[in-house]
Amino acid sequence: MRNALFYALIIALSSLNLFAQDPDLVLEKGVAPNKGIDAVYAQFSEAYKTLDTAKVTALYTENAAYLPPNNNILNGRDEIRPTFQSFFDWIKKEGRTMTISFNIVQRMVDDKLGYDVGIYTIRQYKDGKEVSKGSGKFFVAAVREKDGKWRFQVDGYSDLKPPAKQ
Repeated sequence: MRNALFYALIIALSSLNLFAQDPDLVLEKGVAPNKGIDAVYAQFSEAYKTLDTAKVTALYTENAAYLPPNNNILNGRDEIRPTFQSFFDWIKKEGRTMTISFNIVQRMVDDKLGYDVGIYTIRQYKDGKEVSKGSGKFFVAAVREKDGKWRFQVDGYSDLKPPAKQ
């Protein structure tokens, strides 16, 4: 009887996703994991923690389209790199660290192409205390390249509308 209760508890907890879902990547109900694409998000989060421009830029295809808000389309890693470099340099200059996390709300993937729609959250810290938090929505299209690795082909994002004051 005790074993049956134990196994029932394990199954119930697993179905509630209380077990190890990466806090940097949350997949909403109905969003299937994809080992290759999920690894891109893990590396993206790591690059933000370490402020590593080369690491984050390598997560894009050579001819990726980067669609920052209120700006032109940036085509390819060479045009994307300075955006991250400038941002990471500013974070370093301010003596801050940061994290980025992702909440995927829609996903469609086949053998070589996939897309995600979600919410990102960036938190900045100074002296161990959170000093800034911002969230936005994003759309990415990922492709599996000839080397078998998934990379972002399209990345577009914008801020979320702030909550209404009550």
